[in-house]
Amino acid sequence: MNHIAPQEQQALPVEGEQDGLPAELVRLAGYLCGTTVPPQALADESALLAYAPAAMDAGQRQALADLAATAAACRELKRKLARAESFLSGFAEHSPSPLWIKDRHGSYVMGNAALHGFFGVPTVVGMDDSHFWPEDIRHSLEEQDRAVLENGETIKTMETSHDGTRHWLVHKFPIDVGGEPFLGGSAIDMTTEVEKERALIRHDNFYVLLSRLSAIITRAKTLDALCMDTCRFACHQPGLEIVDIRRVDDASGALELFTSAARDGTEHRWHERDGASPAEVVADWFPPELAAAAAASGRLQVSNHLPGAGHRVASSMAIPLFVNSKCWGVISFYSHRPAFFDHFYRERAGELGNELSFGIERLVNAQELFRLARTNALSGLPSRLHFDEEIAGLAAVNASGTVLLININRFDEISSAYGNTAAIGLMRQVAQRLREKVADRMALSHVGIGRFALFYPDDEERSPRKYARDTIIPLLEGSYQVDQHKIWCTVNVGAAMLPEDGTSADELLVKAWDALAGSRAQEEQIGFYDRDADHALARQISMEAELREAVERGEFVNFYQPKIDLKTGKLAGAEALVRWRHPQRGLIQPTEFVPVLERSGLVTQVGRNVMQQAMEDWRGWHDAGLKPPQIAVNVAPAQFRCDSLFDDIERALNTAEAELKPLSIEVTESGLVADQRRVVDILNRVRELHVPVAIDDFGTGYSSLAYLVTLPVDVLKIDRSFVVKMTQDANYMGMVQTIVQLAHTLELKVVAEGIETEEEAKFLKLLRCEQGQGYLYGRPLPAEEFARLLGK
Repeated sequence: MNHIAPQEQQALPVEGEQDGLPAELVRLAGYLCGTTVPPQALADESALLAYAPAAMDAGQRQALADLAATAAACRELKRKLARAESFLSGFAEHSPSPLWIKDRHGSYVMGNAALHGFFGVPTVVGMDDSHFWPEDIRHSLEEQDRAVLENGETIKTMETSHDGTRHWLVHKFPIDVGGEPFLGGSAIDMTTEVEKERALIRHDNFYVLLSRLSAIITRAKTLDALCMDTCRFACHQPGLEIVDIRRVDDASGALELFTSAARDGTEHRWHERDGASPAEVVADWFPPELAAAAAASGRLQVSNHLPGAGHRVASSMAIPLFVNSKCWGVISFYSHRPAFFDHFYRERAGELGNELSFGIERLVNAQELFRLARTNALSGLPSRLHFDEEIAGLAAVNASGTVLLININRFDEISSAYGNTAAIGLMRQVAQRLREKVADRMALSHVGIGRFALFYPDDEERSPRKYARDTIIPLLEGSYQVDQHKIWCTVNVGAAMLPEDGTSADELLVKAWDALAGSRAQEEQIGFYDRDADHALARQISMEAELREAVERGEFVNFYQPKIDLKTGKLAGAEALVRWRHPQRGLIQPTEFVPVLERSGLVTQVGRNVMQQAMEDWRGWHDAGLKPPQIAVNVAPAQFRCDSLFDDIERALNTAEAELKPLSIEVTESGLVADQRRVVDILNRVRELHVPVAIDDFGTGYSSLAYLVTLPVDVLKIDRSFVVKMTQDANYMGMVQTIVQLAHTLELKVVAEGIETEEEAKFLKLLRCEQGQGYLYGRPLPAEEFARLLGK
């Protein structure tokens, strides 16, 4: 160090020293001995005592011995000091770190070779920081020095060179030399450690990016969201400026920008840009050659020496992305730092590419499944599922319009006649005609085999009926050439309105089909849904549920209407009529619920109960001595289809006294004609039990003489519609006369229903009708009231 003398300088005598000893010790030795003593004599006590005079007393001799010891100690101390200075000099001069000492005024009083090399001067002694640093840095250093000297504390700072390439850990500490303050300092080169730490931080950030990417992939619902979120997060990683994702166009194979994001907040969804196509868009930060090379080769591409561009891009890394083993696109990272993408990035790029490729593949495949689920594979038109979603969306925004359901008539027959391949070909041609003519906003869909649907908005100029008549039907009806087959097609269209008829595709299509079926039944091509009929059906369905509960709770009761002998005016019989005693609505007439009983199949159970109750009532009247007449019970056609009918009749008869003939049954014409052989067999067995059989409502059904001759029946009941009109229309009078004569020819009795006036009764009596029933003679009565009638 500058203040330590070289070894050759140390060999020269120092002023005031003799043989390396202080001159004072040599002079003191000469004084005590009374003669000149050479400095060498002080090296040994014996040699020094040899110069002592004989007269020297013991105390003087001891003083000489102490002087010799002091001289020896002085030589040893000087040797140790020289050694220590050599250690310090060697450490300072060979230390790779700069070392220095300043005085209180900031002047260097010492500096080692490393410091001289750093400043590029032979020595720093006598200089201050103004010789080496700009003014702003010098002031900062002086502030630090002043703090050390004033506070007497050591400070530690990290200093970086102007170009940012070197980093130093600087320690400054106070030194007290005999009460005089000095400042010591050292600077340790930390460049390598800092670069390692920064590399670790960059690597940690990369793994953070991978971790965050996993979360983005899990959360993303669309391809656009996944790519944009990836670019948005990645561009804010330390050292990165821009991130973009490009995709390969399926048609052209060109690499097109898809999404990008920059650190400054700039974001682009390039696939949504108006005007130029994505293939024509060029980003201003860097041409796409690197990304194109990655896509073409399927391998990572890195360039760490790029020419600067709009965003001062200096290096880039392009990672190919694969979907279903095919290059889907490229993600590119851009940095303003040269050589930013080091060996670590190159090794780990595959992890990022695989992670993002997995996310993209999942969404691409999901999109394809979504598309396939919403596309009819045979026709290429949107599917029923797509139509469901379209109608749901329209209903959500309170749109209004009409769903038109188009049906290719006899499509199943066409398929059977010409084969499945021809049927599919026909369906595709129909779909193509519709695709070319129907506007996109009408949500055309293929909703079933041979069935297509579209939504016709209310704001169209023509009415939906006119659109179907003038556009759809002429478009689709006619001849189709399918392979070698020429096929002729007709169509029917059913319509239901949104929201009046429903707010879901299911509701509207079902109701449109009902309208279509109704139109075909009336030989019309276009039908609109009848809401009133649907409400009636809904009431019937609701009533069916109530009727089932009514059967379980026993809410059905028998009423009895008298039959009168028209000659004598006396009671000749009665008909058991069912009534429903509803717990809330009270007594309900049969016309309201019997048709529902028949459609639901409940009529068999109810008819069985009516018959059984009638016989129980008859037995009670008989046991009370009231002489009840024969009770007629209606048997529905459904009861004839039930194997238990004969057993039910036999069981009911056993409740009363069968030999008194308490029971007769009445059957409608439709019940007699259906499965005639079975009906005839059952009626023959019933008549063997002495139970008469009547044809109810004669004249309103088939009225065939053939079945009338062959069937085992005993009575004809003339329907009330003839009775009401015969007094007003001579033709009906003649018809009633003919029926009566026919019955008498076949040896059948005649009962007229619905007699309400004396005039009607008079004419029927003149026509030789045996019995009559109606409001003229009495309304249907509950069992207890009918019993009072019997008692009169």
